[in-house]
Amino acid sequence: MICCASPKFKLEEELGHTEGVDWDLGKCLTCGAYLLRQWSVYAPDRIFYDKLSDDEANTFLKSEGVKRKSLLKQWYEDN
Repeated sequence: MICCASPKFKLEEELGHTEGVDWDLGKCLTCGAYLLRQWSVYAPDRIFYDKLSDDEANTFLKSEGVKRKSLLKQWYEDN
């Protein structure tokens, strides 16, 4: 389960594109959890969501440029 029985994604910020994936940070309108959405134009019907802690979400929100790309690449490798 992503975060709750019926998650509803609300975009907070587009994080960018790396590793062939578009990354978006949002919140679930049902439970309020932060979610990281991953999707690719190469497989648009396959969208993935990962639940984030508040600290993880804030790290993404505060990052920019090369630091953000590094965070996204690391997330891609780890998850």
